[in-house]
Amino acid sequence: MFRRHHFIASLVVIGVSTSLSACADDEVATPRVVIDSQISPGAGRSNKECPETGTWIQIGSFGNPAAGRVDENNPESPLKDPPRPVDDGGEEITLGGRVAVTCSVIPREDGFDVAATAQLNGAGTASGLLKITGFFKPGQTNEPIDIIMSRDGRAYKQANCKTSFVGPLQTVAAGRVWAEVECDTSEYEQGQRTCNTKAQFRFENCGQ
Repeated sequence: MFRRHHFIASLVVIGVSTSLSACADDEVATPRVVIDSQISPGAGRSNKECPETGTWIQIGSFGNPAAGRVDENNPESPLKDPPRPVDDGGEEITLGGRVAVTCSVIPREDGFDVAATAQLNGAGTASGLLKITGFFKPGQTNEPIDIIMSRDGRAYKQANCKTSFVGPLQTVAAGRVWAEVECDTSEYEQGQRTCNTKAQFRFENCGQ
C-alpha cells in the first residue's frame, strides 16, 4: 500500500509542477520602450512660428552596435554599447522619472494595427509623452499615422505623419514595432504654432 500511495503522491506532485510550469509559460511579458525624439521649426519656418527646438522626450537608449563587441574575436560577446529599453513601471536612469508603457501591435490583413503610448513621469526634461496610432506595413513608408507629443503641458499633434523603417533591424511584427516618424506640420494644441517633430521609437512585448 505504501508504494501505491507513494506512486499516487508522485503523480500529484508531477501534475502540480506541470501546471505551475504552464502558468509560468503563459505569463505576459512586460511592455518596454526606447524613444529618442526632437522638435524644431523645420524648413521654411521661423522661430516665431515654432519657438521649440532640441530633444523632446527621451527614454532608454538605442545603443551603438557600430561600436563593436567587448571581444571583437567573439561574435557572441556582449556589445560595448548595447540598447537599453525601459520596462513599463521602470525608471529612466539617465534623466530620472518613471516610465509607463501601453501598446498593442496586432496583425490585420497585410500589416499591423499599432496603438502605442509611452509616458515619462518626471519633471522638466524627465517628462513627456509619445502616442502613436495607425496601420503599419513592414518595409514600407506608412501614412497617415497619428502622433501626439507632449511635455510640460505643451502638446503637438498631427494626423498624417509618415513612418519608415530606416535601420537594418527596424521592422513591425506581432507585438513589436521599431520605426522612425516625421511630422512636418505638428500643431500646438493651445495656440497658433506649427513645428517639425521627429522620433525613433521601439516598442516591444506589446499586446498582439
